[in-house]
Amino acid sequence: MQVRRSRRGPQEPVDCQKCGAKDAIEIELTLPDDTEVHFASCHRCEHRWWSSNGEIIDLTQVLDKARRR
Repeated sequence: MQVRRSRRGPQEPVDCQKCGAKDAIEIELTLPDDTEVHFASCHRCEHRWWSSNGEIIDLTQVLDKARRR
């Protein structure tokens, strides 16, 4: 798994999917199968979620894709 460093400058704030807080963090990752995923975590309620291609995905999907085959 590879963490991608953004060259776009400061990231836009991420809204929490659960509580609506405006200060969640987001980390972009490229999985071994070249799938780009985003991990987000809320500072206020500690909700965490994954997304790919703008769709929320389940952690089990991320783990399946992260396994090297």
